[in-house]
Formats: sequence, C-alpha cells, structure tokens
Amino acid sequence: MRRAAGCLVAALMLAGQPALADRSDAAKSPRGLGSEGYDWHRMTPERSEIVKLKGRPAPGREAFRGCRGCHKAEGEGLIDGTYPRLTGQHASVIIKQVTDVRAGIRVNPKMEPFASDHAMSPQEIADIAVFLSEAETAKENGKGPDPATAAGKALYEGRMCHTCHGGRGEGDRVQAYPALAAQHYGYLLREMEHIRDRTRSNSHPNMVRSVANLSRQQLEEIANYLSRLPDFRKAGP
Repeated sequence: MRRAAGCLVAALMLAGQPALADRSDAAKSPRGLGSEGYDWHRMTPERSEIVKLKGRPAPGREAFRGCRGCHKAEGEGLIDGTYPRLTGQHASVIIKQVTDVRAGIRVNPKMEPFASDHAMSPQEIADIAVFLSEAETAKENGKGPDPATAAGKALYEGRMCHTCHGGRGEGDRVQAYPALAAQHYGYLLREMEHIRDRTRSNSHPNMVRSVANLSRQQLEEIANYLSRLPDFRKAGP
C-alpha cells in the first residue's frame, strides 16, 4: 500500500484551503478561482479512469488509517471545523477533489506532496471514496451559534443554493456537488469566505456569483442553517 494514502484523502478532499500566507500561490492559478473559463464538469483523464473503478470499502478503511490523526476514525473531522466532516460525503465528490489537487486545478500546497501519484494509486482513491461515503459516526458536528435557522434557510433558498446542493443539503452525487448538511459550521463559513473572496481554486463559477456580495453575517447565517441540518442519509425523502 502506498504511503499516507488515507491521510491524504481526508485532508485533500475537503480540507481547509491554504493558510493566508499561501493564498498568493492560489491566486496565480490559471485554472481555478471560479473563473468564467473554468468548467466544473470537465473530467481530467485520471478522474475519468477512477470513476470507472469499483471502490471497496474495507480496503478503503484500511487506507484511511493514516488520516485518523486529523480526520478521526470515521472521517468526522474536528468540531471546530479545522478539518471537515467527510463522513457520508459522496464518493464522486471525494474523487473530484482529490484528482483536482493532483492535476493542479485545486491549489493546496500543503497537500500537494501527499497527493502525488507515488503517494496514492487510482484504486486507493476509489476505495477511500467509497469507505467515506458509507461511513457512520456518532460524533456530533460543530453547530452554528443560533438555534434559529430561518434567516439562513431564507438565504440558502433565495440564493438558489438548493438547486445544486439540494433542499436537504444532500448535494448531488451525479454532478459531484458536495453534501453540506451536518458539515461543521466553522468549515462551511471558512470555505464560503474563500469562494466569495476567490481564494479557493476550483470553485464552481455559479457559486462564486451566488456568494459574491454576501456579508460575513449572511454567510454565518447560511453556515448556521446547514450545520444544523441532519445527515441527509437519515433525514428522509
């Protein structure tokens, strides 16, 4: 098994963007930052290869072992959002984000050494993706500060976020749109700020436009709402 296969996926897939000191590197990327020329749906050759593989959850759990120091046993991450909740995330989302890092489309200098092709094989990516998509955890996710979620729900729906991420925050497996329900509040807020400020590469252009003029308070309200939604797999139809 290749070195650090598990560690790399958890941090690669939905891990926090580069620290502030790294953002200048991200801004130089010609292929990210939600530009009008960025095609979210265009597959890299490697991604096209991996989605055809049959992921195996048992080997995926084993490959994920090296990642548990940060992302914990079932991919639940950290409650403060330093590391995202990967538990139950669509396999297609994990595969897209990992292969985007490997192709230089998503810029994350901290993870590039772990994402190189000598660190993890295409089959290991497929295995870990399936393991995480099926993972369960009893650990609570980090919730926003306000039990009242009406304002966040109104923004989420008014900004048409639900057209991609679903009415229950379930995302879209086919389109590789991430599930957001029960994600950590801190992570949701940080990533929306990165997308709004164009410091997260490989952002969907539609989302960049959707959050472009939102205030910090409005982003907090959306993050609060999504963090308080239950795992979409348990929320019913």
